[in-house]
Amino acid sequence: MKEPSEKFSLKRRFTFFFILFIAAIYAGVLVTSYRQLMGLTETISAELGIPIIKEALEIIDGDSFERLSKNPSLEDPYFKELHVKLLALKMETNAIYLYTMAPVEGTVFRYIVDGSSTPDDTESFSLPGTEEDIKSYSKPILRTLETVTIQTSSIEYENEWGWTISTYGPILNSAGEPVGFVGCDFPTNIVQRFFSHILQELIVSAFFVLAGLIAYLYMMNGVNRQNQHLRELKDAAETARAAAEAVSRDLKDERDTINAMKDALRVGLFFMDKNFVIQGNYSRALESILDIDNLEGEKFTDLLSPQMKEHLLKNLIEYFVLIFSRAQAASHKLDGKMLESLNPVQEMVYVSPKDRTEKILRCTFVPVDRGQGRLFILGNLQDITGERRLEQELAKKAATNREGTPPERFG
Repeated sequence: MKEPSEKFSLKRRFTFFFILFIAAIYAGVLVTSYRQLMGLTETISAELGIPIIKEALEIIDGDSFERLSKNPSLEDPYFKELHVKLLALKMETNAIYLYTMAPVEGTVFRYIVDGSSTPDDTESFSLPGTEEDIKSYSKPILRTLETVTIQTSSIEYENEWGWTISTYGPILNSAGEPVGFVGCDFPTNIVQRFFSHILQELIVSAFFVLAGLIAYLYMMNGVNRQNQHLRELKDAAETARAAAEAVSRDLKDERDTINAMKDALRVGLFFMDKNFVIQGNYSRALESILDIDNLEGEKFTDLLSPQMKEHLLKNLIEYFVLIFSRAQAASHKLDGKMLESLNPVQEMVYVSPKDRTEKILRCTFVPVDRGQGRLFILGNLQDITGERRLEQELAKKAATNREGTPPERFG
């Protein structure tokens, strides 16, 4: 009688640990998928939001904004001017909100110019002077005003706005002092769908794990029913595995959608670390602009080395080091216009390594603080060869018109 008891005990232990193993595997799939989607969505947000914030900051006059922030009004001429420009910029992008705010006290800020909609839109438009306590999402905003750099938030949920990812840039007056910020919010419907999947799959997992435990307890009442319970457990495990595969497929579809958005950009966007190494998830246009494939892991300075003289390359490296050092030291304020003026390659002639044709590239670089000491430079390369050629042709025509044609001779 001792042998059947030992056999039964062994099967019970196997069944119990099998259930725990399935639950652990499934939880691991969900956690890994969640982290991958969060990281990818935040990266794409930075690539989409930072160029918009930079363009908005070029539109805003810091001194006029500071004056308006002290007495915000729909009738103020500068409000009307800036509102039209920000609304036009927002309409050209996928952003749902583009707005400016100025500090009042602590984490209380007031809206100055909301470029998200028109004043008659009572749901989306915030009237100038409307105050709001931003305590629940203030960290990247306060970091923006403290470091005077562009910052991106993590995925956040607000009762009024839903799931969003935001990018913020400091508005500076002529003295270089921050007087407010411009914010750009992107919707994250992908995250909402993914969270729904997580909730559904957790419920399914809990159901099957509970069913397995009940089966396990019932199995203790008779050894003869053990094989039937094992088959039920296998079916439950198979169902859980199929559910996990469905989540993975959904995640891949969402990742492909985000990558398609990034690859549709016509500018070469990329992140570069402190060693000047190009990170993954750069926009596809970057390979087309540089005529080089598989840029991940390549040193950006090495790619430009054959294109420029030694002293110019040295100046560029020193410029990158300056950006990183100033971004890392909170006591140093980064003036975007000042950094742009120091850029030694605002425009450069680039020779294609494939066919040796010349291109004219516009290059901009901004620091990006991803939190936890992760500093990067976001590079933005644009091929403006066509623009420059058109300018040259127009200049030639203008010169010809100024010279005029010789007068006709008679007689």
